[in-house]
Amino acid sequence: MKRIVYCLAIVHFLLQPLSGRAQEEFIEPPSKFITSIPFIQLTGGIIIMQAKLDNIADTLNFILDTGSSGISLDSTTADYLKLQPSPSNRTIRGIAGIRNVSFLYNRSLRLPGLTIDSLNFHINDYSILTTVYGERIDGIIGYAVLSRYIVKLDYDSSRITFASPGTIRYPRAGYLLKPNISQLVTQPMRVRDARTINSRFLFDLGAGLCVLFSRDFIDDSSLLDKKRKRWQKEGEGLGGKIDMELTIVKEVKVGPYKFRNVPAFIFDDVYNVTSYPQMGGLTGE
Repeated sequence: MKRIVYCLAIVHFLLQPLSGRAQEEFIEPPSKFITSIPFIQLTGGIIIMQAKLDNIADTLNFILDTGSSGISLDSTTADYLKLQPSPSNRTIRGIAGIRNVSFLYNRSLRLPGLTIDSLNFHINDYSILTTVYGERIDGIIGYAVLSRYIVKLDYDSSRITFASPGTIRYPRAGYLLKPNISQLVTQPMRVRDARTINSRFLFDLGAGLCVLFSRDFIDDSSLLDKKRKRWQKEGEGLGGKIDMELTIVKEVKVGPYKFRNVPAFIFDDVYNVTSYPQMGGLTGE
C-alpha cells in the first residue's frame, strides 16, 4: 500500500478583513509544484535531506524536523566553512538543557530547483547526532523553511516535494489528520495502558522514537500498569545526553489508527520540553 504523507501544509496569510463582493471574489490559487528531491531515512525514521548554503560548493546533510521552530547549522560545520556567526541573547531549549546561541543572518539554502532566501541559522553542536546516526549531521531544517511551502513526503520513492502555498487535493485513500500548527505541530492522540488518556502530543519527525512522556505526566496520570517493566536507557538531544526509562504502552491511537505494544520513553523533563500539562508528551514517526 502506498504511504504518501502530505506534511505541514502551513500557509499563513496576513490579510485585512474583506467585506461584501471583494470577500466573495477572493479565491486562493492552487498550489504549484516547485521541486522534488530524494531523502535518506535513518534508524528511528529520521529523514536526511541534502542542501547547500549560500554559494558554498559543499553539500550538507540536514535533518527534516517538525520539532524545530527554526533552522540551524552545526558548529563544527560552521568552523569548517569559515563562517563567523553573530552572538545573540537568544536561547534554545532541548531535553537536556537550555543553550544560548549565535546566528548566521540572512543566508540562503539551495536545493535542486529551489533557493530559499532570508534564513537565520542558529548555531548548535550536533556532534552527538553525528555519532548516534553514523552520518554527518550538518544542521536541522524546521519551521523556518516548512512554513513557506507545502511539503509532501513520499516514503515509497523516498522523495520530498516542495510546492507553493495554495489549495491542494489530497488523495482519496487514507485519513486526513488536522493538527494544530504554531511553529511546532501538535496532534490529539489517545494512549491506553492501566488507564486511557486523551491529550495533545508534539509531532516531531526528528525525534527518532515512538512516544516520549515526562515523568510528571506518568506520575500524575497513573497511565502505566504498575507491573510494567522499565529498562534504563540513555538518550541524546539538545544539551547532551540524558537518562531515560524505556517501557511499553499497550495502545496508542492516532485518528482511526491503533498501534499496540508501542515502545515509550520516560524522562525527567526539567526544561518542560513536552509542555506538560498542556500536552501529554511527544510522538515521533
